Amino acid sequence: MGLEIYVRLFFAFAFTIGLIGAVYWLARRYAGKLGIMRTHATGRLSVVGQISLDARRRIMLIRCDGREHLLMLGPNNDLIIESAPAAVGSGFQAALKAAESPDNPTKTGEQA
Repeated sequence: MGLEIYVRLFFAFAFTIGLIGAVYWLARRYAGKLGIMRTHATGRLSVVGQISLDARRRIMLIRCDGREHLLMLGPNNDLIIESAPAAVGSGFQAALKAAESPDNPTKTGEQA
């Protein structure tokens, strides 16, 4: 009876450690696809966003010194897709404000 308890304890401990490892692996693998991402905004460099293309490649948008760089990262090579000055009010709200400005000739309802 004494040995049986130790064997059961060992298998229960191994099963628990295996579950913790599986959850950790799933969290690391699928965190980018679920929108869960740690923000790295310390100093001059910050990660704005990232998308996993497949198991080996991903696209990242980083901001450094007022410029945004779109990078494709892979196992064999890294590629800069685009580099441009960072827009302060980028996004949907900035596009909406630009469309509503009175000097915009392409407003809806107006004809050229």
